[in-house]
Parts: sequence; C-alpha cells; structure tokens
Amino acid sequence: MNAMRLAQTLASNPFFQFAKLGTVNKNSEEHLRLGFDSFLKNHIGTLHAGALFTVAQADAHSNLVHALEQHNPGWKVATYTSQIFYERPAKGPVWVNTTAPTLDWEKRVAHTVSTLNSETDEPVAELHIEFRLTQGEL
Repeated sequence: MNAMRLAQTLASNPFFQFAKLGTVNKNSEEHLRLGFDSFLKNHIGTLHAGALFTVAQADAHSNLVHALEQHNPGWKVATYTSQIFYERPAKGPVWVNTTAPTLDWEKRVAHTVSTLNSETDEPVAELHIEFRLTQGEL
C-alpha cells in the first residue's frame, strides 16, 4: 500500500495514534508496523493479542477502503466479522501484509486476510475478516 494511504489511516483514528502504529518498507512496499512498546505488552512480556488484532484490522480496513474508492466509491463498510489465529508469541515489533480484498458485489461482502510478521518475516498471527458492505449513508 502506498505511504500516503497509510498516513491517512494512521491519522484517522486516535487509537491508532495511541498505539503508535507506524510504517515499514518491506519488499519495496509500505506496510503498517506495530512497535514493541512496554504499554503494548501483556503479562508475559510479549505483544498483547488486542494490539496485534488492532494493527491487522487497521491494515485490512485501509486496504478495503482503498479498493472501494477505486472500484465503486459509493460503497462503504457497514460491519465485519473476524477470526484471528495466533501462531506464536510476538517477542518484538510486527508488520502486516494484507491480501487484496476479494469483493462479491452481489452478496455485498469483501474478504481479506492479514498476516502479522516478525521482523525476521516469520508469521506471528493471521486475521481473516468478512466485511459487510452497504451503499450510501450508514
């Protein structure tokens, strides 16, 4: 995703600013990054599951909004359901790679998969989201 889109995502939500979400360049692309700050850690000293979910959901939502703006700007996210799979403890900063959304206009849904990776590019968790879409005002 481009740096401008990520900057807009980070500026759009005070919680993202509180969590100090940032960006990192991986494979010539900008990705959201979650640092390893003490206030983001859990009782065993690894990144809190909620912090991991937050950065993955932010990236997935940003990718979907960008896709909707390009394909059909009248559509918006109404709600979503998600499931996250934690593979290993996050013992340092993580970055997110989200697949391009799969859009089903007839069913009014979009699907994304976001992979959280360690700095050594090992998968830490994977978030699957089904977004329900609507047209016009919410």
